[in-house]
Amino acid sequence: MYISQLAEVSGVPATTLRYYESVGLLSADRDPTGFRVFSEDAVTRLAFIRAAKHLGVPLVEIRDLLVVCDDHVPPPLKIELRRQLSTRLGEAEHRVQELTTFTDSLRQALRRLDKV
Repeated sequence: MYISQLAEVSGVPATTLRYYESVGLLSADRDPTGFRVFSEDAVTRLAFIRAAKHLGVPLVEIRDLLVVCDDHVPPPLKIELRRQLSTRLGEAEHRVQELTTFTDSLRQALRRLDKV
């Protein structure tokens, strides 16, 4: 798909898509006229990038983590990526627990309102 189509499907502006390509987060082929052509996988990658950014993961680290998605992990990099993934997984699980606690508090508040 062309950059305008990817921007529309993903909700990510074309300027951001070009930047992501320049820093190695996305890759695109070129059609005969030189226009960028992205694979369908780009949508999945962008969802991962968006979620990681939401958790505060820097783009440099996101790029490293995306290597795992590509199944091209050189053996020396596996140790570091495993550490990064474990750290991020722990942070995500902690965030889920915080959201669960907050959700429970909101439910209790609604029940109290219903009793009044």
